[in-house]
Amino acid sequence: MVAPIRVHLVFVHGLFSSAKVWSAFRQLISTDPELTSWVDVHCFEYDSKVVQFNLAKRIGELDDIADQLGSYLETKLADAEAIVLVTHSQGGLVVQRFLSRRLAVGKGRELTRIKHFLMFSCPNTGSGFFLTVRKFLAVWRHPQERQLRPFDRYVLEAQRAVLTGVVHARRHSEQECPIPVRAYGATSDNIVPPYVARGVFPEGSVIDGDHFSVVQPADLDAAAYLVVRQALQSVGRPRSEPRPLPAAVTAPPSGNGHSVAPPFAKLEGNLKGEQHNRLVAQVTSAADPQKVHVLAGLGGTGKSRLALEIADRAHRAGRRVWWVSVSQLSSRMRAVASQLGASEAQLDRAWHGPGSATDLLWDLLDRAPQPWLLVLDNADDPQQLGPVDGPVSDGTGWLREPESEHGLVVVTSRVRSQETWGTWSRVHRVCPLDDEEGASMLLERTDGVGGTNEQARRLSAVLGGLPLALLTAAATVKAVSGKAGRKMSLDDGEVRDFDSYRKAVKRRFESAPGSTRAGMDLDELLGREIVEEVYGIALRQLIRHDLPQAAPLLKVFACLNIAPIPYRCLVDGAVLARSPLFPGFSPAQRTAVLRGLEDFALVDADEREDVTDPALSHVLTLHPVVHGVLREDGDVQQRRTEYYGLAVSMLLHAADGKDPDHPSSWPLWTAIAPHARAVARACLLGPVGLKDRSVVSGAIELTRLTARFLITRGLLVPANDLVVPVVEACTRFGFHEDDREILALRHEKGRIALEREDHAAAEQEFARVVAARRRVLGESDPDTLASRHKHARAVCEQGRWEAAEPLLRSIVQAENHVRGAEHSDTLVVRHTLARTMLALGRATEAEQEARSILEISRRHNWPPTTSETLFVRSTLARSLLEQDRYEDAEEEIRGALRDDDRPRDSERMMHLRDTLATVLLGQGRAPEAVQEFRDLLADLRRVKPGSPMTRRVEQNLDEILRQMPGQS
Repeated sequence: MVAPIRVHLVFVHGLFSSAKVWSAFRQLISTDPELTSWVDVHCFEYDSKVVQFNLAKRIGELDDIADQLGSYLETKLADAEAIVLVTHSQGGLVVQRFLSRRLAVGKGRELTRIKHFLMFSCPNTGSGFFLTVRKFLAVWRHPQERQLRPFDRYVLEAQRAVLTGVVHARRHSEQECPIPVRAYGATSDNIVPPYVARGVFPEGSVIDGDHFSVVQPADLDAAAYLVVRQALQSVGRPRSEPRPLPAAVTAPPSGNGHSVAPPFAKLEGNLKGEQHNRLVAQVTSAADPQKVHVLAGLGGTGKSRLALEIADRAHRAGRRVWWVSVSQLSSRMRAVASQLGASEAQLDRAWHGPGSATDLLWDLLDRAPQPWLLVLDNADDPQQLGPVDGPVSDGTGWLREPESEHGLVVVTSRVRSQETWGTWSRVHRVCPLDDEEGASMLLERTDGVGGTNEQARRLSAVLGGLPLALLTAAATVKAVSGKAGRKMSLDDGEVRDFDSYRKAVKRRFESAPGSTRAGMDLDELLGREIVEEVYGIALRQLIRHDLPQAAPLLKVFACLNIAPIPYRCLVDGAVLARSPLFPGFSPAQRTAVLRGLEDFALVDADEREDVTDPALSHVLTLHPVVHGVLREDGDVQQRRTEYYGLAVSMLLHAADGKDPDHPSSWPLWTAIAPHARAVARACLLGPVGLKDRSVVSGAIELTRLTARFLITRGLLVPANDLVVPVVEACTRFGFHEDDREILALRHEKGRIALEREDHAAAEQEFARVVAARRRVLGESDPDTLASRHKHARAVCEQGRWEAAEPLLRSIVQAENHVRGAEHSDTLVVRHTLARTMLALGRATEAEQEARSILEISRRHNWPPTTSETLFVRSTLARSLLEQDRYEDAEEEIRGALRDDDRPRDSERMMHLRDTLATVLLGQGRAPEAVQEFRDLLADLRRVKPGSPMTRRVEQNLDEILRQMPGQS
């Protein structure tokens, strides 16, 4: 095995600090067997005294220190091939200034040996802490401190240079050098709050600690240490091995795997069209006070391409940019909120609890200190962006006018009505290209093989100047260009060049739809007909290239959601070969067809950098217009059973063996859930019912699995929107509400009510499901037992513990017989029974039951960090507390806190912290308990204001303080 390359780690300290701040890191690295043999540690030090008493000396400014760092790297590390820079506080500004000054003098290529740059608690938008200090030290003048003040001009200039020339760089040159940059904030940092530390940098996270402890990791499992180790390992990987992109160290559920980075890889060639370029310049002009712009026009006129051009120019100007596809609006907006610094608990409360997701997002956006741009792409149904109870023009939904002077929003849509978007939005009509502009696009995209400028101009006129049609035509002509020199043909439909393509289009229409200057009279219907014919020509050419399967496969893709399609896991040759649409289909044909679709620009292929699994990272998309046209295709409508039946089979095959409740399966389910929802709804709730019962049954099973995933991830609204309409409409597709397939969905309906804390409704639903499952499946069937347990839980959650206990004991007895005494499902029921014992005042019995569950879980090597295991430990600690065994309770709860890898403000973690504070109080350690309660209450008020737990902790703290003289 090839050894890792040697990596030089350089630490840079902050204001009024020294190399001593890195002692914990240095000690851990020296004892880390995974790093010590190939990582060399260095500390760059500079003078940062509070006051300089020697009149012959001055305190260096940031530019001086930045140049000093450059000299250090050039001399001390002259032979280093790979350097990783890790900074604390002001040290991050030093490195940013160093990078920007090198780029400014054309020395970008000299930076290539810097492989990673990590910042901890860097005041990227300034620290307000020193504003307070200056009130008391009015005569204090410190050159380094001055540039820590909020929005220092030189700091912002350096950041813009780093964003443009490093973070968003695309190549190595004199003015650019792509380097991974990550900014980390600390949860309890009051000097540099997390949102300041994250600043304008798109990559990074918030980790545990305060301003100082964040760079003093206690052990090898500390979050800050893992961040640094991961960066080192990504750099030191042997050259002979592929180097994957480093993943985030902190848990990623906030984004649910959904990227909100603009798809800059799709920017090819210069933007065409005088009107398009004027529009981009207007939107990006600093002199324009307008904050919300709607790019409206026909499908295929290039609205998304214009938005991407705007996004590119915005990020090069230093704006933070998010790209949100409206087809996945909720999950993508959650990812934006996460990147803006929202904690998991805040996100869960806003998206799945009593909070407001739209309010949380816009509060974060309006408070963001750096300039930003939010792109909402393909909002063809504007109401998706509006509030639940009003039109989008109210400005209280997902789309609002930014209050911040730094904010900018761009929307793309086919809806051009100013009334729809409100007076606070500016609607720009996006027109097709004129004939000359379209000809230029055709010639550039075909490298001139399609014909003359005049022939290209005529084809552009026939295609109405629609960029989507022009791009597809260019791809088709280029793909067949190997035969371009042949002039004689007996086939009038064969495409060889611009002229033959134009004739093929004209045969569809009595007269060319082409136009005058910019096609201003082109209507939506005619535009769709042009796109339909352009795609038809491309598919006919693929048939001539011995790829007749291209057309049905493209139509199957159109049956899925508009979201990116993970084709590697969905397009399975064996599954396709079983469909009457693809007789005799083979893996070799699959590869050829997919490549043909890409070559003819019928799909847009991409590789997602935020996904590590190659089966999921390779995706393709269809243009929204094409997606709509093909869904309405006559062949699809006549053969709905075959097309949608195949889509169901593809999804079920991809999900086979992927338990939606298990975290290891979540990346797969995140990728396919939008498609599963779309296909299930089309099969079961579509305007035309499907007759094939096996297809319908498959769609019901797909609904159940998808609902389980959504519930597990806390996405209760989409889960409810999927399950309830299917249950209510079951008779439409030939099922009864008491059929076992529908009972499975009703079970999930009850779970949704239980998770929503609508315990009475959950109890009623589960009581009916249990009765039906007993009749249909039997008393001891595993599915019946699952519903019986959920029913008992609903009874427990309403405080009726006496009624719940006999129900739970009978379920445990049945589970012991059916699944076994040590099956995980049996243990879950036993834990609910232990909680019931504790609530009924039988703490000793509850302790014994909890210890038995934990002993079995340890014997089977179940991870100690799982939610259920930590829940059992919390119950054990509570049972010890009820027996006044405070030391044992403290040991248990502190162990659970150590094992819980979730943020401190997560739901389970806050319950554990509440138990710890109660334990400390019981031991007479009132000051410690008060501090724990205060810290907990601060988090509760931030993420769960007004909740029952928040009110209870407030009351407990007030009562404690009243009994402690001198406390407040």
